[in-house]
Amino acid sequence: MTALALPSQFSARVDVNRSLGGGYVVLEFSGVSGGALGEVVAGQFVMLRGEWGRELLNPRAFSVLWSEPDGRFAVLLKAYGQGTSRLVASPVGARVTVTGPLGRGFRPTDGAVTQLLVAGGVGLPPLHLQARQASARGQAARLELFYGGRDRDDLVLLGDFEAWGVRSVLATEDGSVGARGFVTAPLEQRLVDARAAGEAVEILSCGPTPMLAAVRHIGLRHDVPTWLCLEEEMACGFGVCLGCAVPVHGARPYQYCCSDGPVFEAKQVRWP
Repeated sequence: MTALALPSQFSARVDVNRSLGGGYVVLEFSGVSGGALGEVVAGQFVMLRGEWGRELLNPRAFSVLWSEPDGRFAVLLKAYGQGTSRLVASPVGARVTVTGPLGRGFRPTDGAVTQLLVAGGVGLPPLHLQARQASARGQAARLELFYGGRDRDDLVLLGDFEAWGVRSVLATEDGSVGARGFVTAPLEQRLVDARAAGEAVEILSCGPTPMLAAVRHIGLRHDVPTWLCLEEEMACGFGVCLGCAVPVHGARPYQYCCSDGPVFEAKQVRWP
């Protein structure tokens, strides 16, 4: 895993507020000076806070969906509370305060191992960026997307993966798209097939904690290198508030999602 330099704080402008349906929105920003987010590692995140005055609302953490050296970047979000609801409603021209890049991300594919990208809901962005960067290096064929949701509205930005040449395996709980059920079922079958073929694979996953817990168990059971991009509530984003502790194995019983993660190796995380 790779970490970038210490984060900076800056103001950015909302250029695009694009609804994807199902409550999902992509916000595109510009105005980031000095290319601060131009070399973001997939899995790193930013803290965003709108012009909310003195109201006691903390900034919200979002994985970077994509970024460009010219200061543009984007995030994917869905309204869950006051902060995210206000960000979803941001008009073009609104200003936000951005802190980042933050955290440690996934390692890039080296072309020798097939990376299985396992996503659920708003956990898609780190894996979207991983695929985008792999495509730019001509290595998209070494990635496969396993993407699950409740229904078809939970599966967004699929056209990007198709354009990059990344094979997608889909699952929905209602069976409206792909296999019926959880995406962990086709993932496990893929690992069985990989073992039978002697294929080297690894898992990169981001999504709701119950899904990550299931992916962790599957990865450990099949003895496949597995990396989890965890979702935890954060107030600061860089290890000051100590509110995002993650139980881990080792000399330190806890590490912090924002500064030590959010990407952790599955065998490192001390979950039941």
